[in-house]
Amino acid sequence: MSNVSAHLDFETRSDVDLVKSGVYKYAESPNTWPWGFRYRIGDAGPIKEWRPGWPDPLDLLEHVRNGGTVACHNAAFERTMWNWIVLARICPHWPPMRVEQQDCTMSRAAALALPQALEKLGIALDLPFKKDMEGNAVMRKQMRPRRFNEDGSVTWWDEPELTDRNMEYCGRDVETETAADKALLPLTDKWRQVWVFDQIINERGVSVDVNAVERAAQLVEYSKKQNDRVMREITSRSVPKCSNDKKLIEWLNARGVECTSLAKGEVDDVIFLAQAAFDSTAFDAIKLRQAAWKTSTAKYRAMQKCVSSDGRIRGLLNFHGASTGRWAGRLVQPQNFPRVDPENEFLQSKIAWLHELLNDATLTPKSVYEHIGAVHGPLEPLDLLSKALRSMIVAAPGKKFVGGDYSNIEGRVNAWLAGEVWKLQAFADYDAKVGPDLYKLAYARSFGVPVEDVGKGQKRQIGKVQELALGYQGGVGAYLTMGTTYGVNPFELSLPVQEATPAQQWDETAARYHAPGTRKLGLFEREWTALQILVDNWRKANAAIVQSWWNYQDAAIEAVAAPGNVVHPAHTQRVAYYSDQRSLWCVLPSGRMLHYSSPELVEEYVEYYHRDSGETRSRLKRKVTFWGTDSRTRQWTKQSMYGGLQCENIVQATSADVLVDAMFRVEAAGYPVVLTVHDEILSEVDKHSNQHNEHHFAAIMSEKDPVYDGLPISVGAWEDVRYVK
Repeated sequence: MSNVSAHLDFETRSDVDLVKSGVYKYAESPNTWPWGFRYRIGDAGPIKEWRPGWPDPLDLLEHVRNGGTVACHNAAFERTMWNWIVLARICPHWPPMRVEQQDCTMSRAAALALPQALEKLGIALDLPFKKDMEGNAVMRKQMRPRRFNEDGSVTWWDEPELTDRNMEYCGRDVETETAADKALLPLTDKWRQVWVFDQIINERGVSVDVNAVERAAQLVEYSKKQNDRVMREITSRSVPKCSNDKKLIEWLNARGVECTSLAKGEVDDVIFLAQAAFDSTAFDAIKLRQAAWKTSTAKYRAMQKCVSSDGRIRGLLNFHGASTGRWAGRLVQPQNFPRVDPENEFLQSKIAWLHELLNDATLTPKSVYEHIGAVHGPLEPLDLLSKALRSMIVAAPGKKFVGGDYSNIEGRVNAWLAGEVWKLQAFADYDAKVGPDLYKLAYARSFGVPVEDVGKGQKRQIGKVQELALGYQGGVGAYLTMGTTYGVNPFELSLPVQEATPAQQWDETAARYHAPGTRKLGLFEREWTALQILVDNWRKANAAIVQSWWNYQDAAIEAVAAPGNVVHPAHTQRVAYYSDQRSLWCVLPSGRMLHYSSPELVEEYVEYYHRDSGETRSRLKRKVTFWGTDSRTRQWTKQSMYGGLQCENIVQATSADVLVDAMFRVEAAGYPVVLTVHDEILSEVDKHSNQHNEHHFAAIMSEKDPVYDGLPISVGAWEDVRYVK
C-alpha cells in the first residue's frame, strides 16, 4: 500500500435534491448519473479525468485495489458515487472503495473547528485557489433536470461545452482539496476511528414509520389550513393567515392591545396585555400565531424527501458538527426533535393515541383533526404532532431499540472540573437514591429554603432552568432563552421569586434595571429583576464554577502571552492551554485537544457601571481573540474568548469524549449503534434477544476510563420499538 494519496472529485446529475434528500437517497434514484470525475495521484501529479464510456483510469483503479488512500472533501459522497453508481451501474469490474481507505478533508477541517464548506475552508486556510463562480453556476445547472417529459423521461443540460466547463470546475476542486490536504493536520488515531465509526452509523441509518409520517404530513397541512380559517373568522378577515405578523399586529393595536412585535422573545408580554384587557379573542389570535411557529412539524415532509426505499433514513449525523466534537444533525435534524419527558405519562398516552388515529385507514386528516380538536382544542393537533416526531423513528421489523443517555452529564462534568464539592456529593447522593433531585436542590440553595419545601412544580422548574442555563456564564438572556424551551414564563415566575427574596436584595437588584448599559431584553422591571436574582443566587451557590470561568480565561491569556508554555487553569490539572503562535490548543482530560485559530492577545478599555458611585467608568482589559465560525451568521470571523465560552467548550467536549468511549463499548458488546443525539446512544438489536436489554446497556454506558475518576455518572436506559424516550 502506497503512502501517496489519490485526490478524487465527482460531478453528477439527478432528479433528486441532494441537499434535502442526502447522498444515500440521491444515489438510489435511477436518474442519478455521473458526468465524470477528476483525480490526481500524489500532491503534484497531473490532474486526470474519467467520464462514462471513457477507458478505465487504470492507475486510479490499481491504487484503490491495493488499498491506497483516497482523499476527498466529504468522502461519503465520493465513496457512494463510486460504489452505488459507477460499480453498480457502469463498471462492475472496478474495485470497491472502502471507508477505511478514505481520508476526508472536510472531517479533518471540522476537527480543527475550521469551516466544512470547501469554499469557506479555502478562505480560512488562505489557500491560493479562489472559488470559480462561473464553473459553480454550470455545475449547479447540470446537477438538475432541464425538464421532466410527459413519458416520464428526463431531459438534461447535456451540451458538450457545458460538460467540459463543469469538468474544468471539477479539476479546480481537486486542486483546492489537494492544497487543503497539505495544510490540514491529520485526525488523531482515536478520532480517525471515530470518523470511520460515524460513516458506518450513517450508512446503517434508522427506520421510520413511513405510513404514519405520510398521514402526519397530511394532518399538518390540514391543521394549518384550519388554523388560518379560524384566524380569518375571529379577526373578521383582517388577518388572512396565522403567519401574517404585520396584519395581526395592526389588528391587535386596533383592539387596544399594544403590540410592535410578535417575536418569540416578546410575545409573552403581548399575551399578558391581552389577558389584562380580558380580550379572549386577541388571546386566541396570538395563540394561533404561536402554533404557526412550530416549524418542527415541517420535518414530516422532510422525512419523506430523504427516506430510502427500505424505509430507512441514512446520513443523519454530521461528524464533529460542533467545534467541541459533538455530532450535529443533517437532513431532518434529529437533535432538534422535541424531547418528551418519560415521566409525563399523560403526554406519552396522547402520543400513543395519535398513532392509533394515524394508523386507522378509515379516518381522513379532517377526521383525525376533529377527533383531537374535540378533546383538546384546535391548537392541539400541531402541538401533538411536534411532540410525536421522535416516535416516528421505529425499529425495523423483528428488531427493537435499546438506548440510553447520560443524566445531566454537562452539569456533572462542570462540577467535576471546577471542584464544586457540594454539587458532586449531591449528584452521588441522588444516584445512590439517598439525596434530593438536583433541580430542587438548586432552588433550595439559591433561596436558602429547605429542599423538602421544593415540590415538583414551579420551584423545581425554576431550579432546572438555573442549572441548564447558567453554567457557562449565562445571564438574564440565557435564562430567558432556556426558560422559553422549558415553558418558564418570566411574568409568571416574577411574583414567586419576589416573594422568596428578601426585600433589600429585591430593591437593590431592581435599581440595576435602570443603570446605564443594562440590557433589558424587552422585559419589564419586575421580570428582569426576578431573572437577575436567579442568576445572582445561582452564582453565589456555585462559587467554584464561577471561579473556574476566570481561571480558564486567565490560563488562555497566559498561554497566548507566552507561546510554548503549558498553562493549567488555577483550579485543575486536568485541563491545559498551549500556544504555538499559529494556534491555541486546549488539552482535555482525555488528551484530545480543542483548536482555536490565529490567537491574539488584545488590550482594550471597556466601560462599566460602578454601583457604589453610580458612575460609568473604564478599565483596561486583556482578552484573547481567535478566528472561528460565527454561530449566527455562519461566517468565518474574528471572535473574542471569555471564560464562559471556554468552560462550555471544555465541558461539552469532555462530555463528548465520555459518550464516544461508550459508543465503542456498546458496539463491541453487540449493540449496533444507529444514532446518537446529544448525550444519548440509540442501538437496534434483535427483538427477541434477552441478553441485549436496557440494564446491560446502562451498565456498559456507566463504565468510564480511569481519567474520569471522581466524575459521577448516571445513565437512564430503555428499550422499545419506537424512539419515544
